[in-house]
Amino acid sequence: MNINEVLLDRVRMVTTHDLATNDLLFRLTSLEDPSLQCTSEGEEVTDAIGSLITTLYRAKNSTFSATNSLISLDLAAAQWGTKKEVATENSQIETYTFEILTVTDGKITLSNTPNKEIKEIHSIVDGEIGTKYVAGATVSATEFVANGTEIEVPTGVTGKLFVEYTYLTSEAVQIVNKTGEYPEACKLLIYAIFKDKCNENVKYAGVIVCEKAKLNPEQVELALTSTGKHPFEFKMQKDYCDDEGELFRVIIAK
Repeated sequence: MNINEVLLDRVRMVTTHDLATNDLLFRLTSLEDPSLQCTSEGEEVTDAIGSLITTLYRAKNSTFSATNSLISLDLAAAQWGTKKEVATENSQIETYTFEILTVTDGKITLSNTPNKEIKEIHSIVDGEIGTKYVAGATVSATEFVANGTEIEVPTGVTGKLFVEYTYLTSEAVQIVNKTGEYPEACKLLIYAIFKDKCNENVKYAGVIVCEKAKLNPEQVELALTSTGKHPFEFKMQKDYCDDEGELFRVIIAK
């Protein structure tokens, strides 16, 4: 098989792998607007009167960019240079929540057990935050008492109360973006489907292999909307110890 011109059907998937172990780090499957860009620097060589003799090119660079249709927690973690934490029964994650509860018989009951003391609650008046009440040793007109999921509200308080608190859960994930952590280099595989230009029923499997790449952290923007997308860019790098200087290779097979 010696093909030349082909039609690109779609980029199917991107996977990243650990450089040392080749373990799968994460994969992306909903890719929009994928683009492979290659650049190099040119230096003009001129004679004594400034006439161009030739142009010397050096410093090849390549980038792969795309937008994931869905916000990817694994991708975000990699862009921020961290790992996604998955909670377990033995390693729970502290999460935040709030509830608006109706007072019944002088009490309200939370859906979760707080892991820290609740120091204040607020009344809700016409949908807005109203009077503030604080935790106390005994119930009074301005103080409440919390015990586990149950809160005895201040005397005479009725209607709805707003409570904001934290609790521990084994059903959560967490990504922490720290100022001193940045993306690590990885192996990048870009899988694509091609079609024969004369017979679109004939398909070819393609893959772009980059032995060393790194996510660009210079601008990571997540649109926090229901239609938000997740853009990213990989900078392909030559292995400094590779004498052949390979940036990437393209393989197309029937």
